[in-house]
Amino acid sequence: MKRTLLIVDDEEFIRLGIKAMIEREFPGNYQFYFAEDGEEALEILASNAIDIMVTDIRMPIMDGITLIGLLRQFERRPAVVIISGYDDFQYAKQAIRYEVRDYLLKPIVRTELHQTFTRLEQELKQDEEINGMLSAAAMKEEAYRQNEIQYVLLNDEISGGEVAARLEKSGVSELQTGYCLGLVQAVEGRAEGNAVLQTRIDEFLRSTGQPGEWRFTDKEGRSLVLVHEERRLNELLDHLGQGRLKSCQMGVSEWSEEPEQFREVYLQALKALRYFFLKSTPGMIRYSQIQDKPYCGEIPKDEIIKIGNMLGTGREQEIKTLLAQVLEYPKILRYDISYMEEISKAINDLIFDKIFFIYGEEAVEILKLYRQIGSLYQSPNFHNYYHGVENLLERLNDFIREVKSTHLNQKEMRAALEFINLNFERMDLNLAMVSNHVSFNYSYFSSVFKEYTGMSFIQYIKKLRLTRAKELLDHSMLKVYEISAKVGFENPKHFNKVFREAEGISPMEYRTRTAALHHPSVLPEEENID
Repeated sequence: MKRTLLIVDDEEFIRLGIKAMIEREFPGNYQFYFAEDGEEALEILASNAIDIMVTDIRMPIMDGITLIGLLRQFERRPAVVIISGYDDFQYAKQAIRYEVRDYLLKPIVRTELHQTFTRLEQELKQDEEINGMLSAAAMKEEAYRQNEIQYVLLNDEISGGEVAARLEKSGVSELQTGYCLGLVQAVEGRAEGNAVLQTRIDEFLRSTGQPGEWRFTDKEGRSLVLVHEERRLNELLDHLGQGRLKSCQMGVSEWSEEPEQFREVYLQALKALRYFFLKSTPGMIRYSQIQDKPYCGEIPKDEIIKIGNMLGTGREQEIKTLLAQVLEYPKILRYDISYMEEISKAINDLIFDKIFFIYGEEAVEILKLYRQIGSLYQSPNFHNYYHGVENLLERLNDFIREVKSTHLNQKEMRAALEFINLNFERMDLNLAMVSNHVSFNYSYFSSVFKEYTGMSFIQYIKKLRLTRAKELLDHSMLKVYEISAKVGFENPKHFNKVFREAEGISPMEYRTRTAALHHPSVLPEEENID
């Protein structure tokens, strides 16, 4: 059975180009739909069951960011892949925070597209296997309940009364008797993943049959487990520890008897879970263990600014030393996790965003690495984040140094060409003289000169002198030997040889031909330059 695929882009040739690439890689696998903007895409989504949506960010009428945000209104939402050009950096960074499956840069690379759709197919099949275990009625009820919980968790302006009403309406009741929440995730690279984890949690809840216990999924795909006895979360952790799921991490909220506080209780569990970023071990962290950690009033902003200023200046060791001061692990451990979050935000704002704003078009390749580091919790732990920041700084340092070197070379090369144009008639003009004029190493100048002009120094001088010589042959009464000396040749014989190699005729023949074309009744007097 073919999957349905919606391609959203305001340029027809891009829509058709993506379709052609997908058909070439996965012939006959997809039924295609097309939309020119977000508004048209919503109409298609409302009347068709779309499995995958590939959308551009910048489009007229309704852009891709708005479109993605409105997908929440649909009970059945497609898997989303973002495509964007390098100049959409600010929009792209915002889109990464949405529930998108992947983000591809234009021009789209065929191998990257193949990898993305191969992974999507695996994920969709896994989703179908899980959904197939539920009846249609149960699926509909579960989807409604999940949507209600998602609405509560995502809406920071919702009132306590509305929270309680939505929970009651979705069947999540009896919270007045007391409850707590456990937020569970699989450790990156060590567990089978959140999808399998969800299946194991459902298996535990069904097997024990405790009334009023639920599992929900938050926007990051983590499992939110509601229980009425705290010991049940310990039992769940033991159950998940069987087999290969030993690396699970759970953040546990405080006990509450207020349905109105459901969102606040979730945020407690979320905050507790985030401390695994620093701990990076399996197990359980309770909110009560971390709630009294002090807030650090000031982050090392000056040191972060200095790191940004030093990039491209050849002060790599100083950058590493300052980074170690900014991300001082023992100090970060002493404070509330918000201290680490504020440092990460400052690194993004004061270094990475600033640099991409200046060099965005040229640094598009480095943007891919920034996608992994720019959002703190995309890194599985502190040490991974530290090395990621260090690696990105090294890449940016090399990039900026190269850009600065290129700009410097262009300035010096313009000065060198100006010097040559003023002195090409000098017979003693040579590469050493010009390289000394711009204070470049002889060998380095020779290499840069060829890269800048597309020819060697000797070829450039010859071309310049011959161009001037032809002007004098055309428009002056000077003798050939006088022209030879005037444009910098050592003697007329050498001039004659070089001219013949370049033009196929001698200087005198060139003058005679030109005169015949413009003044056929007046021919120049023959000269003997031997």
